[in-house]
Amino acid sequence: MMKKTIVFCLLCAVALLSFQRCEKLDLTADYRDISISYGILNVKDDVHYFKIYRGYLTDQNAYVEAGNWDQIYYPIDSIEVRFEEYQNGKMVRSAVLDTTTAINKEPGYFHNPKQLLYYSDWKLDPDKSYRLVIHRNSDGQEVYAETMLVHNFSIRRPTNSWNLNLNQSYKIQFYAAENAAFYDIFLTFYYIEVDDATGVIEHKQLTKKLNSDYIRATSNSDISFTGFTPESFFNTFIQSIETKPYVTRYIDSVAGKPYCCMRLTIWAGDENYLTYKEVATPGSSIVTNRQEYTNFVSNDKSAYGLLASRNYTYVDLMMSATEHNEDTLVLSERTKRLNFDYYRNSPEFPQNKR
Repeated sequence: MMKKTIVFCLLCAVALLSFQRCEKLDLTADYRDISISYGILNVKDDVHYFKIYRGYLTDQNAYVEAGNWDQIYYPIDSIEVRFEEYQNGKMVRSAVLDTTTAINKEPGYFHNPKQLLYYSDWKLDPDKSYRLVIHRNSDGQEVYAETMLVHNFSIRRPTNSWNLNLNQSYKIQFYAAENAAFYDIFLTFYYIEVDDATGVIEHKQLTKKLNSDYIRATSNSDISFTGFTPESFFNTFIQSIETKPYVTRYIDSVAGKPYCCMRLTIWAGDENYLTYKEVATPGSSIVTNRQEYTNFVSNDKSAYGLLASRNYTYVDLMMSATEHNEDTLVLSERTKRLNFDYYRNSPEFPQNKR
């Protein structure tokens, strides 16, 4: 028989709360109500979801018990979850959140595919702050976390096309987002595969993160990134797209824009999100002790998790025709085995559609 172990169901996906010092864990302790919650707010979202777990006590295998719905989720009537809006420290509005199981969870230690989520359909105001409050009926405690919102922002450069044959660093520039602490940049290439025998069309996409480390918010005006050479994106094609001799590939169009086959997306995250990511990211040190981070407030350290904010902006880009980008994709020895043909020959080309 295994000794009783208290397990804290942390991380919105698949992890368990790690303790900084193992001697803090009392293997014979009585059960204590611990709340664990995660939510990332985005002013662009129409619906905002929050995952709320509870700690559980078991004398069985802790990993197996994490897959038990009744172990990891609070009974609906045992907690009240409120979403509150504040301006200048004063509450503007408050609502008790409803639950949904309509969004499935990916496989992992925790119960899946059905999961319990709390949600709000408020339209968020970037000039206000938001608080998630959990009231536990078992002990009468209220725990909460609060966050500001990352404001909308935009990209200065590039604007509508990109020369992927450029073999030197390109300066990506964008306006800083208010309340943002860091940024990540992603480039997505859209293409189609046409089965040569059946004519069946599949829409595909390939995404590459352009920055290897966080881009820190060091300015309140413009942010620049020069760590990417566009020509190297062709190497991503070679490494990531499988050779299929029975298909012909063509560039796709984003949002119905001919020849517009790329999307540059920049994500911005707040200080809470950055701190959490830095603490949760595995380190290279041989020292295994790790700090715990939570912005949930509780009188007796009975709440963990994260309430943070993020936002994004994007620009859709064409391969520069004057720089023969499509010629390189179709004709070069590096990419020839991928069997790309010219977009003008694609069944998705506007003039070829029936």
